[in-house]
Amino acid sequence: MRTILFLWMINLVTLAANGQENNYVTAMQKTIAALDYASGQQDYINCGIQFERIAVAEKTRWMPYYYAAYSIIIPSFDEPDGERKDLLLDRAQEMLDEALKLAPDESELYVLQAFLYPSRIMVDPMVRGMEYIEKCFSALEKAKALNPDNPRAYFLEAMNKLNMPASFGGGPEVAKPIFLMADEKFRAFQNEDPLWPGWGEDANRTELEKLN
Repeated sequence: MRTILFLWMINLVTLAANGQENNYVTAMQKTIAALDYASGQQDYINCGIQFERIAVAEKTRWMPYYYAAYSIIIPSFDEPDGERKDLLLDRAQEMLDEALKLAPDESELYVLQAFLYPSRIMVDPMVRGMEYIEKCFSALEKAKALNPDNPRAYFLEAMNKLNMPASFGGGPEVAKPIFLMADEKFRAFQNEDPLWPGWGEDANRTELEKLN
């Protein structure tokens, strides 16, 4: 009888865990879909708020914090007011820091950190340029060291090189081989997690078409 009761309890715990996992995946997929169709700053911020709610409920998972930060960084690039841009980025950094606490060796988080820095530069390029471009490339090197096959690390490196003056080691001729490398890695990249970040491939292909 004790054996039967024990097995019954194990089954209940397993069912509860599976139900919780399914709820998490469903909530994330729904919000990621909303993020894909976001078209304005408020849409993105609303997605960020929803991802943060998921993160608070799922305290041990880094990915909701990742997407919360990503949802805020995207509209920050189009924010014309420097003070408001910094406020958005401060909030995105808070979300990213929480993710880094949970997964300090995750390559994708350092790519996202590198994605945040150029928006900081835009507030005051003359004052912030050198500081944050160095931080950006440092974060990308960390991302590549943790996962040499992460295509987003090479895509962002290529974008930064493309937008740098030739006198500083940038320009189309420098960027193109890195875009090509990113394209190869995007084509080869595989991850079975349905929630894994997938951004960058289309943009990388678009930049290559322009350069060709």
